Amino acid sequence: MILSASSVHALRAVAWLAAHENGEAMLGRDLARQVNVPADYLSKVLATLARGGVLTASRGVKGGYRLARPASRIRLIEVVLPFEGKRAIPGCLLRPGHPCRESGACSAHPAWGRVKDAYTAFLEKTTIAQIKGGS
Repeated sequence: MILSASSVHALRAVAWLAAHENGEAMLGRDLARQVNVPADYLSKVLATLARGGVLTASRGVKGGYRLARPASRIRLIEVVLPFEGKRAIPGCLLRPGHPCRESGACSAHPAWGRVKDAYTAFLEKTTIAQIKGGS
């Protein structure tokens, strides 16, 4: 798996919220039930997304989580970056910790560079609106 479990759960939760947006906030425990993730675990994921500006969180009777902006304006990289950190954008395949680049490239660069570029472009260009149907 390329992404951590936290990133996958975050993507699933945000995509579900986007697909079922009705203007009302959703409680974390209800969202956890919908995406089949333990509520305690998802609550930490949702709190991280709220701190990162992907979701808004409100307390009270009508409280819960909702998208902070339209799904068409939330890129996948914004959802996974808080959980993946530097690993969100992979570097050199054979020299971990080094950037993947043309100058001084490793022997895997011709093939890995294309895979890495496609993966990075997918995260940076794809929006939640584009994946919400598959949640």
